[in-house]
Amino acid sequence: MKPFRFDGRRGSPVVVAHRGAPDRALENSLASFAAAVADGADMIEFDVRLSADGAAVVVHDARTGRTAKENVPVASATAARLRRVRLKNGEPLPFLADVLDLVGGKVPVNVESKAPGAMAAVARALRDAEYPGEVLLSSGLRDECLAARAHLPDLPCGLVTGRPSASDLAFCRRHGLASIHPDYRALSVLRTRKVRDAGLRLVPYTVNAAALFFRLADSGADGIFSDRAEALRAAWRERRLGR
Repeated sequence: MKPFRFDGRRGSPVVVAHRGAPDRALENSLASFAAAVADGADMIEFDVRLSADGAAVVVHDARTGRTAKENVPVASATAARLRRVRLKNGEPLPFLADVLDLVGGKVPVNVESKAPGAMAAVARALRDAEYPGEVLLSSGLRDECLAARAHLPDLPCGLVTGRPSASDLAFCRRHGLASIHPDYRALSVLRTRKVRDAGLRLVPYTVNAAALFFRLADSGADGIFSDRAEALRAAWRERRLGR
């Protein structure tokens, strides 16, 4: 596995395909990830939780019901039980190993831990797969960010937060985190400047309008998370050609 480097983008902001390509396929499904890989996405983001027996499952919510045909609590179900869950598009609920195999290092990935202990399982899965691609880790749980630094110190990690508070910035700097991923609605000119002054990469979520994307990029964001990543990448290319 290789660390993802923001400075390899040649001035273009990173448009992260949030949960794959959910504008065209069910979020966090293999179909969604396959579409993003086919796009040649700048990066694909997905969420990881733990089964009751410690398997890394790719799902955003604590229960499967929003995207699956049955509503199973992830943390109290075994991997074998979760393997029987079918998503609303008919696919099986994906596990991390499935997604790593599908992406295969073709595009960078951002693996976000959604549950305590998930980052250790992520580290095991990446090593077991001998994953060849670029990786950015992240979590909204500070202990999971610390686990990322402990288990995979050569990979960058970002802190997911509602707004980039002074405490968040201090935590990132103290523990060598590379980036901070706030809700774009909580950003202000002052907060953006403080993130930049702290030496952190700024990647807000979830941005689906081109005008907003351009404004954030112009104000100093290094990238954005989007449910419409390919459409926004196309809009950015058109904007650059128009200059």
